[in-house]
Amino acid sequence: MAIECEDQELLDGFLTETAELLEKLDDDLVALEKTPSDAELMNGIFRSIHTVKGASSFLGFELLVKVTHKTEDVLNRMRRGELEVTPEVMDVILEAVDLVKLLVSDIKGGDIVEREIDGTVGKLLPFLSENAKEATVLKPSATTVTPSAPAEAAPTPQATETETHPSAELSPAPEAAPVKAPEPAPRVQAPPPPAPRDDKKGDDLADNTTVRVDVKRLDDLMNQVGELVLERNRMMQLNTDFNDGGDDTFGEEFGKLSKRISFVTSELQMQVLKMRMIPVEKVFKKFPRIVRNLARDLGKEVDLLVFGEETELDRSVVDEIGDPLIHLIRNAMDHGLETPDERMAAGKPRKGTLILSAAHEGNQIVISIKDDGKGIDPERIARKAKEKGLVTDEQLAAMGQREILDLIFLPGFSTKEKATDLSGRGVGMDVVRTNIKKLNGIIDIRSELGQGSEFILKLPLTLAIIQSLLVEVEDETYSIPLAAVLETLRVEEREFHTIGGQEVLKLRDSVLPLMRLQKIFNVAPSERSRVACYVVVVGVAEKRVGLVVSRLLGQQEVAIKSLGKYLANLPGIAGSTILGDGRVTLIIDPAGLMENSDGSGGGRIAA
Repeated sequence: MAIECEDQELLDGFLTETAELLEKLDDDLVALEKTPSDAELMNGIFRSIHTVKGASSFLGFELLVKVTHKTEDVLNRMRRGELEVTPEVMDVILEAVDLVKLLVSDIKGGDIVEREIDGTVGKLLPFLSENAKEATVLKPSATTVTPSAPAEAAPTPQATETETHPSAELSPAPEAAPVKAPEPAPRVQAPPPPAPRDDKKGDDLADNTTVRVDVKRLDDLMNQVGELVLERNRMMQLNTDFNDGGDDTFGEEFGKLSKRISFVTSELQMQVLKMRMIPVEKVFKKFPRIVRNLARDLGKEVDLLVFGEETELDRSVVDEIGDPLIHLIRNAMDHGLETPDERMAAGKPRKGTLILSAAHEGNQIVISIKDDGKGIDPERIARKAKEKGLVTDEQLAAMGQREILDLIFLPGFSTKEKATDLSGRGVGMDVVRTNIKKLNGIIDIRSELGQGSEFILKLPLTLAIIQSLLVEVEDETYSIPLAAVLETLRVEEREFHTIGGQEVLKLRDSVLPLMRLQKIFNVAPSERSRVACYVVVVGVAEKRVGLVVSRLLGQQEVAIKSLGKYLANLPGIAGSTILGDGRVTLIIDPAGLMENSDGSGGGRIAA
């Protein structure tokens, strides 16, 4: 049924405010489960649901009102101390919040869907109907539980009526039942935890077409535009003076102007980039709920520690990293962390620790997922990969420990004996690799058997303007994204070896596959003879490869330009840029190069 709302601005305001409240609610509810005595947090959660209910009632969204009303009633009993905060209660409240998100997403889509809400509402009712007498007896002392509760957080008359006389609406109370002295914080037997919801429509209510910008950033941007206008005027004046005959100071003045314009342009670029930046908290805030649910499903006790959620990166990157991080967290919970009994037997604390952190390193953001579990066993990985026919004995013999750990990213790989809802189908880590590849990012694995493992993602801050390494291939110039460059080497060609038709270079304790850009892009050989050449070691996701080039020309910041729809899908080319001398240079796509080389022996292993 289509939504009829006379005031579209009012509806938009409701959706914006509700999305903000619901985005924070999951995190707050999980935090409340850990610290049930936090009255301020409890009041904040109650106010959020109360606000959504009030606005929904005003706009006539009946289904939303019914769900939020019952959820508010249960929360009100909890904040008055009449109901204990238990995992069973939180399961039902979180399920109700999921349903609220789904209903709001229906409204956002422009249709009111007649969804089945009785099941979820029915799970909330036992927390209101049972122990009704305790609620009545405790009511006079409720004011002492939350003395600091704000006035606007007071229950509505409608809610109070339900709390005082729930039996009138829900179920008749037994006659002549003796009133017992209430126990503090009675436990209520709740229905079993809800099954995971497949419909992800309500998971993300945020408007991905807009970005909130701090007013100070707009002021800074305006200031830099003002500076650019002044320098433009100065340049026009210099041009006029030069055309009128000029003088001996033109060269000096033009040099000063060039430096000034360069500085202002860099500042302007940085300000525009910052306007597209949003904190990685947007992605991180959904993980406490995920970890909490997984821990309950797996029978594990886990502490999630989050650091660096204020770290900012480009919106386009934020939108892509959610899925890889979810898969890495699920992997750490399922494969990495042990059960409480296993941890005790290994001399570890009962509760495992999962650390999620983000930080800036130069022009990259580094995200780490670290656990103190059992670590990754390279021998088991190698055995499983061989059993599944993903690698041969010869390939395993040529691999170091790092290459063996990287096998977990192969499509179809899994160490689980039996597939479950959580893992065992060999798709999770492959999704991680695919998404990180798309972003020209890098994955590193660190693991110590018995102590834990760490997955490190290195991603570019933005995908529009990049730092690049300019290289010469014979007589042509190419640009390689610096975010993918790990190191550069000057080597003599006699140091190259050939294994199975693939050129390789022994680099410290590993074998590095080589790719000659001159052959890949069919560049005509120059007449100059060279004894030595350069190898640019690049990494994409878990793979490393050496690109053989003639010369290194230096670093430069470049803006990526599209090649247009006719040349858009050239393998190994990400786009183009224009250098200072006006030449067009192609930007190499390391991920595309590796993908196209996999079938011809260019990759480390046959994917």
